Formats: sequence, C-alpha cells, structure tokens
Amino acid sequence: MGGVLVTGGKAHEDAGQFARDGSVRPPWGSEARIRDACTSCGTCIKSCPEAILRSGPAGTPVVDFSLGACTFCTECAKACPEPVFDLDSEPWALVADVRSSCLLNAGVSCRICTDACDETALRFDLRGGIVGRIDIDADACTGCGACAGTCPVGAIAFVERKTFREQGA
Repeated sequence: MGGVLVTGGKAHEDAGQFARDGSVRPPWGSEARIRDACTSCGTCIKSCPEAILRSGPAGTPVVDFSLGACTFCTECAKACPEPVFDLDSEPWALVADVRSSCLLNAGVSCRICTDACDETALRFDLRGGIVGRIDIDADACTGCGACAGTCPVGAIAFVERKTFREQGA
C-alpha cells in the first residue's frame, strides 16, 4: 500500500473493516459484506473521485491512503450495484495510530501529519518524547487517512476505534 501501514494488528476475519491481507476496506463496506456480495466489477473503484480505491484481494476494493484521503462522499457506495455498502451505518470506526517509527522518536522534528489533519485529531505535544509527540483524539479522528499519506516514513497505522481504546493509546 505505498508504504502506508493500515493496521497494527491481525486482519479481522469477521465483519471488521480490514481485508484478510490487512488492507482497509472502503467506508460503509465491511470485510464480511464484501466477501458475501462483491462481484469484483470495479464500479466502486472507478467511481471514487479521490481515486484512493484500488483492486485488492480477489479484485475487491481496498483503500490506498498513499493516494490521498477519503472525503466520505458516498460515491463508491452509490455506484455499487450489489448490497456491499450500508449507508445507514457509520462509514467505519478507524482511528489513526502513530507507530514507533515516527520521526519524532528519532529526535527529528516533524509535524506533517498534524498539518494534514482537518479534524485536528492529531495534535503535537512538546511535553513528550525527545522533540515532542503526536497525541490522537480518537473521538475527533474520522480515519480519513489524510495524515497517513503525508507521513514520510509511513508511521501512521489505522486500527479500529475499540482496539485503539483497549490499547490505551
């Protein structure tokens, strides 16, 4: 995925947001629904105005944050002829998670991820780390991926909100 780490744990085998290979599924589409209903026609991929969807396992759609951020426009879901997407649910419960490979941990000042975050869910805090740290507000993070695509070392991962809170991150 272009150097963008998408999950910090195992790929979910149930109705989670991750494909078996760890790739992120499109918003409003779970792994279970994609496995059950997706025909790999590519309509959702072609309809994404941000061009961040690509063909993943078995030709099914995955998000590639190295190509940009999700704007949650719903075009992929509206274009899909199969019951893959559920627009009555939340898009996804993904939260950004800054990994140990963050440049701040090496003493290099970098704030590009916080600059990219329109929701201000990622905040620079001078009180931690060698030259500061990035704190994440899980309630504000939409999981759009804007931060991940800008990170020069691919230190932004995505985990499900529940996992993020369980880790105490």
